[in-house]
Amino acid sequence: MRVRLLVRCILIACMALFVLAACRNPILSSQESAQILLVGNSFTFFNDGIDQQLVGLSPSSRVSSVALGGYTLDDHTHDKNTRRTIRDGGWEYVVLQEQSQIPIFDPGKFHKSVRKLDKEIRKRGAKTVLLMTWERPDSVSYGVTTASLADAYNAVGAELGATVAPAGLAFARSLTERPDLVLYNLDGHPTPYGTYLAACVLYGTIFERSPVGNPYGGRSIPRDVGVYFQKIAAESLGY
Repeated sequence: MRVRLLVRCILIACMALFVLAACRNPILSSQESAQILLVGNSFTFFNDGIDQQLVGLSPSSRVSSVALGGYTLDDHTHDKNTRRTIRDGGWEYVVLQEQSQIPIFDPGKFHKSVRKLDKEIRKRGAKTVLLMTWERPDSVSYGVTTASLADAYNAVGAELGATVAPAGLAFARSLTERPDLVLYNLDGHPTPYGTYLAACVLYGTIFERSPVGNPYGGRSIPRDVGVYFQKIAAESLGY
């Protein structure tokens, strides 16, 4: 009898510890899943793509992309493949990434393109997510800065009621704290570090949870660096 009671107590204690761990770590408490399409250009597809990093963070999700080098969102509005993919894909979220200078050089074009794509996305029952890009070292003198990009993306997001994934703010935060971790090249194209950080921000935005504690630390990224980027993404999202 005493042995049975002891075994029962041990089992109850183990279950309690598991429940406590699940509450502390949302990754254990549920397996999130979503149908996600990324629409952008080389900022999206560099380093095997933000989409592949997002799959690493959320293995149960279906993630794909339509991303061509040099493309603007205006190009995507005229691209039959992009329109067909949005229309027929059964997506829950469509992530829009504009060419890195357009929101500053031609804000009218930026807003017009987002409006057109957002209208198509909503017709299919999906939600629009705007992936805020980061400042370009070669274009800072022309106004392509973290602050100006944040203003541009937040403005159109507020106009349309679309969610903004603040990757640009996360990049700026990381570079202030850890300038040794190189996130992009001179022309703004992300390094593998930058691609992973952007994916962490998207993950936190779409699933509305902190990426901290996610077991996927990024491809070829030291574990401690991956943990740091998860923290930066979480802080940029207000977690």
